[in-house]
Amino acid sequence: MARRATAIKEQRALDPELLLISAGDRCGEPGIIEMYRSRFLGRTMIEAGFDAVAVGEKDLNYGIRTLRSQAEAGLPVICANLYQDGSRVFPAFVIKRIHGAKVGVIALLGEKPRELEGVELRDPAVEGREALEQARRECDCVILLAHMGRERLLEILPSLEGVDIVIRGHGGEGEKERGSCADTLAAAAEHAGLPVFFSGELGRNLGLVSLAGVRGKRPAVVESALIHLGGNVPDDPATARELAAYLSEERSKQKELQLNRSLARDASTGRIVDRYLGIEICRRCHGELMPRFVASRHFRAFETLRERGEAANPECLACHTTGYGRPGGYDPATEKEGAPYLLGVQCEACHGPGTAHRRDGSYAKAARESCRACHTSKWSPDFDFQTYWSRDAHGAQADSL
Repeated sequence: MARRATAIKEQRALDPELLLISAGDRCGEPGIIEMYRSRFLGRTMIEAGFDAVAVGEKDLNYGIRTLRSQAEAGLPVICANLYQDGSRVFPAFVIKRIHGAKVGVIALLGEKPRELEGVELRDPAVEGREALEQARRECDCVILLAHMGRERLLEILPSLEGVDIVIRGHGGEGEKERGSCADTLAAAAEHAGLPVFFSGELGRNLGLVSLAGVRGKRPAVVESALIHLGGNVPDDPATARELAAYLSEERSKQKELQLNRSLARDASTGRIVDRYLGIEICRRCHGELMPRFVASRHFRAFETLRERGEAANPECLACHTTGYGRPGGYDPATEKEGAPYLLGVQCEACHGPGTAHRRDGSYAKAARESCRACHTSKWSPDFDFQTYWSRDAHGAQADSL
């Protein structure tokens, strides 16, 4: 990351009007720590002055809200074929003036995300054609950021006549970048005279393409190169300091998560303590409450996340599952390994872990005092305990706990 900052600054010193773009997939696998990393990387990309950032399928691993918040913070995210509620989530393209010419950058996603609930990935050929027609009316040159495999790109290129160059993301298994950053797909696209470039994955390289041309004609590629961010590239001091501070913070978060997991067992006896048991255990004694409760919005809270495409967003899971981030609570990694069913806002989300159940009134009191942890002024500005309790918990029968 610090080496990338150095390389970008060096190129920008040579050309202050450098167009800095990303073809997507800057994020990792789902997880709390990984989400923090993606946020940090997003901040560094904003500071570096990226002009356009395509959406890769991994960029949706933390839910559409996380990606939206990064865009609102200044990350120039674009994608022509990602929709929610009938509207594009992000702009289809951006236009930049580079050396007097208007350059349009369009982004298309051709790889299906792991979690797509609440969002719709439309046909990239159709949406790309529409975006291209709009961009062409305003631009002298159009660049396509295509986050998809070679075969998919070859399928849609005939529909995108008018694109001047393609920057492709999403390498396939065993796929290697070339020293010139020309994509190995380039030979297959020669019939259209369309240059295609690919700089590899995992942020190990920067691709550099220099164009020249006359308005009204496709620009010519003057030079293309791959800048390998190896040990010969020095760290940018400011970025290195930011990275060191972030990594220190990340280590603290990892220790906290590990501590939470270890607290689920007694260090001396190995016995499980204060664990979440799940609604099936609660049903054994409180079966009369269940028909009403399973029909409540609390119990169906996780379905709301699925509908909105936020089922993998750690920020949302804390209040739409039971015990997420706490010892023995909901964990996507163990949910399918025989762990208790803890989706939705179940009894223990309000009362606390089932193994801490007391019959002295403290368990019911804990529920009454827990509401504001999720029903904050931001998410529930009209919150009134009695109204919400009677409507969303288990009403007049609540005192039986």
